[in-house]
Amino acid sequence: MNDDLKVRAQSAETTLRPMHAGNLAAMHGLAQQMSWPHRAEDCAQLLALGAGIAAVDGDGSTIGVGLRWSFGRDVGTIGLVLVAPDRQGRGIGRALMNALIADSGSRTLMLNATAEGLPLYEKLGFVSTGLVRQHQGRPFVLPPAPDVPLRRVLPADHAALCALDAAVFGADRSELIDRLLASGDAWLVDRAGQPAGFAVLRAFGRGMIIGPVVASNEDEAIALVAAATKAAPSGVLRADIPANAEDLAAWLTAAGLPAIDTVTVMLRGNWPATWQGLQRFGLALQAWG
Repeated sequence: MNDDLKVRAQSAETTLRPMHAGNLAAMHGLAQQMSWPHRAEDCAQLLALGAGIAAVDGDGSTIGVGLRWSFGRDVGTIGLVLVAPDRQGRGIGRALMNALIADSGSRTLMLNATAEGLPLYEKLGFVSTGLVRQHQGRPFVLPPAPDVPLRRVLPADHAALCALDAAVFGADRSELIDRLLASGDAWLVDRAGQPAGFAVLRAFGRGMIIGPVVASNEDEAIALVAAATKAAPSGVLRADIPANAEDLAAWLTAAGLPAIDTVTVMLRGNWPATWQGLQRFGLALQAWG
């Protein structure tokens, strides 16, 4: 989005502008108003890895934001679409979404929709493809985990883990995965000396988050999540997992991380094929898939 765009939101004029660092404080404030967990540093990382659009009213106040991320020329994700509570229902969210879609070009798009946003996204051409459950809590005594050969991730493993993520996500996210590995701790499934799955633990929101989690099966996913949970500092821990990962969900619940929310995975366009030998058992973040 190169130029300001005037949008008539019912009776008020709203200007859409490309986001910049000066919008971060307002973005964080909007997240807080919506009771979303993002810290100021989380907002900064999200913008640094993508691009955003801010909705500004007549007095220059930021009243809405939306972000998008491109992973190569074929796919992207949209997330953190926020409108101030007292400005909702005036078409600002739709205007932000239309601008984000237009800026994404011909890319197939993915987003994770709340129940409130789902009707709008359906009208904009997104189709529901599955569910993701947010598990969150303060872990207590951990249940037993399957015996899977694991080890800590080393810098020399990063390229292999980026390749595993690309195979299961359907597009190269090397810059994102490198950032997450650099800022967190990670474990991998060691199959005869070769990385065959991994999980990342890092700071986010009210505490820590585990994701992405890539594995061949739920036993491996549980082992990876268990290693991350055991290493996490005391406090709130979160994992966003596919709704069909029932064994992993049961392990998380028994560990003190019950499901507290559900979002709908939606696509606009045809997502690239992924390697069937691997699965995503944990999202990097709902905004990133």
